[in-house]
Amino acid sequence: MRELFFYCELEDMYEEFLNECYEPINICGYEYNQGHALRQLDSVAFRCGVCDYESEQFEEIVFSKMTHEEREYYIASPKTTMYLRKED
Repeated sequence: MRELFFYCELEDMYEEFLNECYEPINICGYEYNQGHALRQLDSVAFRCGVCDYESEQFEEIVFSKMTHEEREYYIASPKTTMYLRKED
């Protein structure tokens, strides 16, 4: 069975990706992870980054076009878009 992701899961994965790539930053003496800081301070830039991350590593799958077995473990409307990791 293929591992499918919701968009909100891709956002969390992208935030974690940024946290792994960059050192934490200090703002007024407080330390923040880069991914969390970008997500909170510039949501537009964060969403653009998620879109780039998604288009490079995932492909979209519309829920209604999935097989019954693929839909079995997901609760979603027929219009829901899922994301599948691209194969290398």
